[in-house]
Amino acid sequence: MNLLAVLLLAVAPASARVEGVSLAAVDSQLAVRVALSGRPGMVAVHREGDVARVSITETTLGRNFAGGTRFAWTPAPDFDLEMLSGSTRLDRLEVMVADSEVSVLLHVPPEVSIDIRRDRRGLLLLFREESAEAPPPTMAQAPPPAPAPEPAPAPVAPPPVAAAPAVAPPSPPPTPTEPSEPVTAMAAAAPPAEAAAPVTEPVATPAPTADTAELARGLFPTGAAAGIAASQEPAAGASVNELYAQLFPGGAPRTTAETVEPAVEMGEAMPGVPFGPLRVQAGLDVRYIDADTFVESSGEPVRDRYLEVVPRIAATAPVSDGRVTFEYMPFLRAFATYDQINRSSHRMNLGLDLPVGPSVTLRAEDSFVSGTLDTREVDPGGEYFYGLGQFRRNTLSGGMSILLGQRSSLELDGGARTVRFQEPSTFFDYDTRFATAGLGYELSPNLRAIVAYQYDTVPTPAERPEAESRAHNAKVTLSGDITPLLTGEIFAGYRDQKNPNAGEGGTSYSGFIMGGSLTRQFSRRSDVTFFVNRSTPASAFENNAFYVFTALQGSGRFPLPLQLQAQGGLGYQWNDYRTASAELGIPREDRILAWYVGLRRPVHRQLFLSATYRRQERRSNLDAFDVNSDGFIFQLEWDIFGSNP
Repeated sequence: MNLLAVLLLAVAPASARVEGVSLAAVDSQLAVRVALSGRPGMVAVHREGDVARVSITETTLGRNFAGGTRFAWTPAPDFDLEMLSGSTRLDRLEVMVADSEVSVLLHVPPEVSIDIRRDRRGLLLLFREESAEAPPPTMAQAPPPAPAPEPAPAPVAPPPVAAAPAVAPPSPPPTPTEPSEPVTAMAAAAPPAEAAAPVTEPVATPAPTADTAELARGLFPTGAAAGIAASQEPAAGASVNELYAQLFPGGAPRTTAETVEPAVEMGEAMPGVPFGPLRVQAGLDVRYIDADTFVESSGEPVRDRYLEVVPRIAATAPVSDGRVTFEYMPFLRAFATYDQINRSSHRMNLGLDLPVGPSVTLRAEDSFVSGTLDTREVDPGGEYFYGLGQFRRNTLSGGMSILLGQRSSLELDGGARTVRFQEPSTFFDYDTRFATAGLGYELSPNLRAIVAYQYDTVPTPAERPEAESRAHNAKVTLSGDITPLLTGEIFAGYRDQKNPNAGEGGTSYSGFIMGGSLTRQFSRRSDVTFFVNRSTPASAFENNAFYVFTALQGSGRFPLPLQLQAQGGLGYQWNDYRTASAELGIPREDRILAWYVGLRRPVHRQLFLSATYRRQERRSNLDAFDVNSDGFIFQLEWDIFGSNP
């Protein structure tokens, strides 16, 4: 048994847990990710014939390993590594624990050595195949160990453990962030790929690169972070509202994966540039917009042209074992004919995700929006689209996730939303309160189901008492990787709502609700996203307290020759009211068809140019709301820090 490399990762003894083991790819080379919580002791690599043993002292297996002491994974016969250039053969992967030491056994060819890198997620085991003439690695090749109170003993292989049957928990499909072609490996697809860093220095792994392949994620149980579910808002899901608004002429163009890095899980290498304890991303969008708007008190569109400049900044900072996030985007407009359009809009988000002990995770978020043109921030169904006034909307929410077992958790959430107008408009001020309690269950390492009860209420608005409501909801939510290359979050449920002050026929609603989005990835630059929504937003029309808002939308992006990218979307919406209209004697009905098409092309490595045309056709049984609108958007996007090459 030859000692190839020893890497001291901690100065003082500290307990740690292995929360998961998965395959990864670094520069198109196979690697193994060992996710850790806490600080391990010493990590050493030993060669035992055709087995490389990575020993991690002062460490045990996390609770998601269900109390087992030995786990194994063997590639299926059709497991194909040809998609990775020159990847090392991996015949078997084992994980075992004995006497406060976890060993990862890698069955690889004898000429393969193992390099170890540490980052915020844990350890990354890199395979390196050396030529016969290459000298063996020496201690000088690894970072010098940090000073310790006394010399650490050499790691000893754990005593033999009775082999349990080989276990291969089901692997999830890949996330859509960095897609690859499907890889068959025990019905598994791939984890997010990871970029390489200098081998001689244990540093945080950079953001995923665009050309990295993905390999079988979640061979063994993942950490507790997978059990944390996002809080649900009482009506439509926030992501659905934001993305549905892309179809309309006043909406912001779709932000693609090359310009804004997707959110990452706790402990993952953060994108952006470090500034002290912060990791910062920044960008700048400049748009010229020629579009119809509805700033007048009537429903007739008016044409205007203006310039919009959108700086964007996002920052992440560690807090204990959690993190705090901050995002800010001002929309600065000029050269418009109408004063309402020249007003700036602002979006700001502040979030906290904080594990407290091994079983509890706290989360909190404050989301603030102010503006005039962003009408769907106030009314997600689009009844409010003309007679615009400046508003402020603030949503404060918080919750916790409590692990109850190996794969189950208790999810608690609550929050409040406030909408206030600073000037007269055709809508009104209102508040919303909501609370949710549910049980979550991990169907697979990257697919989670939550069955929840939610109560929400709109306290009686002073200027519109008809909008008062109380509602009970039962929901089932699926979130994560649903099938290979299909990911997202979708919920369906039943809602029982009472509106005591509404007009006849509109005092209650009992029926089906749904919401969410699913994305099907075809390649790194090609995907299709579907959105659905059925909810009951508050109404400002005559004696209605609400209207039933149902929407379907699809959008996608596809590569073209000459580095061009085609973008487009199509959506249809039904708005159905309950009380009889004074003009018609029957309830109002609106139907909205919206679509957009565009082209996008890189000008420089961090600079993109795009052009988009959007059109909306609103049909109503009331002539005043039977209107069309369209617009052009020309945009220059600059990713300042180059965090998404």
